[in-house]
Amino acid sequence: MQDNKINYVFVGAFVAAMLVAFVIVISMLAGSRGSVDRYFTVYNNVGGVKFGTLVFYEGYQIGQVAKVEPMRDGQNLRFKVDLDVQEGWKIPEDSLARANVSGLLSAVAIDIRAGKSPTNLKPGAEIKGTSASNFFATLADIGAEFGDLSNNSLRPLLDNVNNYIRQLGDATVQHLPEIMANLEKISANVERVSGTVEKDILKAENRGHIDAVLANADKTAANLAAVTQGLDETRKLLNDSIASINKVVTNNSGNVDESVRNLRYTLDTVARYVDDIAHNADATARNMSEFSRSIRENPGLILGGSSRPDQAKERGGKEKKK
Repeated sequence: MQDNKINYVFVGAFVAAMLVAFVIVISMLAGSRGSVDRYFTVYNNVGGVKFGTLVFYEGYQIGQVAKVEPMRDGQNLRFKVDLDVQEGWKIPEDSLARANVSGLLSAVAIDIRAGKSPTNLKPGAEIKGTSASNFFATLADIGAEFGDLSNNSLRPLLDNVNNYIRQLGDATVQHLPEIMANLEKISANVERVSGTVEKDILKAENRGHIDAVLANADKTAANLAAVTQGLDETRKLLNDSIASINKVVTNNSGNVDESVRNLRYTLDTVARYVDDIAHNADATARNMSEFSRSIRENPGLILGGSSRPDQAKERGGKEKKK
């Protein structure tokens, strides 16, 4: 009978201790940490920011979000976010309250970046804010810009180039019989001239005259005149080709200008969000380093979470008390 009473006493004490611990945990989760100073910041977008969102100062938790309320200024809608900060915490007046995500799977938090001003903000003052940014949303926007550039500018330009190439191929195929006929005539003429040269010109009695002909400057000049005429025809063909290229460039100048404008807008978008991307990447690297360290110290966390208490030691302690 005495043992039953002792067991009841232990059970009652354990239940009371658990109730006290439960109340303490609930108070901590609700952000009850004594006296606080109220500040506020203003955002254009409060995605993920709500009551209870944690507030950090250079990575150290100093409070939470107390209230989020919209403010309409004409056609513009902005959001006022009240921050409850530990009483007496010093915040320079040029500090920046950035709403961001510290890790890939982390919730949105407000991180106050300390300024360099010697003057601190008074409770109730405004902290300059920057709206939340998302690494994957930024990448999606950049991808959409590249997709629009490809569909509306590069693809029409390639289609026009393909059309010109197709027209050139069709023209070549259409005149191919004439080209082959001319080549056959040239071959026949060359063969006939070759036979004539071999039969008549290259006779033994004409070989001495051939040397004299090669030394004749007048015939050399005539040959140069013929070459000049050929070069003139080549120049005409080059002029025609350049005119065709100018026509292609002129017809596609609008597409090229639009491509350049889209590319400039895409680069501006990347430059505008590069700080947020670098910040999120740095925070992700820190989280992965912390995760790796925890796994090295206790590989059992992957399957079972936190290690369980040693029940054998607890039973030994209770037996000693008895």
